[in-house]
Amino acid sequence: MKRTGIIFILAALIFLGSGCASSGKAALLAQKDPIALVSVVSNEDINWQEDPPQDPDNLSSAIRRMMRSDPDLAVVTKADELINEAESIFREAMSASRHFVLADRERVLQSRSYLNAKEKKYPNRNMVKAENYRFIDYGDKNFSAALADETGIQRSMFVEFNFSKFVYSGFSLSGNIKAEVEMTVIVVDARGKTIYRKTSTVPSLAVTQTTSGLYSQSELKGLFWEAIANSCFEFFDQFEY
Repeated sequence: MKRTGIIFILAALIFLGSGCASSGKAALLAQKDPIALVSVVSNEDINWQEDPPQDPDNLSSAIRRMMRSDPDLAVVTKADELINEAESIFREAMSASRHFVLADRERVLQSRSYLNAKEKKYPNRNMVKAENYRFIDYGDKNFSAALADETGIQRSMFVEFNFSKFVYSGFSLSGNIKAEVEMTVIVVDARGKTIYRKTSTVPSLAVTQTTSGLYSQSELKGLFWEAIANSCFEFFDQFEY
């Protein structure tokens, strides 16, 4: 195939991709009715991007001494606290947007259709969910229809975070590290049809230090809170333009 033909095909694919994204955005903005936030989940273990997880039971004596001297030092971080913060920040960002109306939280989470919905299974990953939420499957068309029939809410939103950390400057697991937040937002209608989907990745602007994979857990969580806030507010900022 000639070079010009390849360029034409690539340009067409880019155009089609941007067209799909634009149409999804337009469909999401076309209605002003309340949207139910029905799922906020994430990975449980916050691992290194390019290195295997560290085993807390297989640490050097020097690392163990450092951890005993400072309880804030850690080699493993869980997302249990972060996911609740993420849910709160996402709600705040959504409520601040002039384009969206957020359905009442208790009305959604205490509905019969929500409490009786089948939960999604994650066979290969340990996942956590925000407090009082359930692992609802966005592909469950029965749930979407039941929620609409019971509450009148015609659209449901699913948010999945993936939290990770990486060495920004340095070598191996020593140097400056950043937190990174990948966020996928899916919106379905009352028939369970996906009308919008977007995944974005936002690293923290600030860094903290690590030595042989050992870092301040409170400082790392601070990086995640920053990255989560930027991820959520940047997501809703896109609808302003």
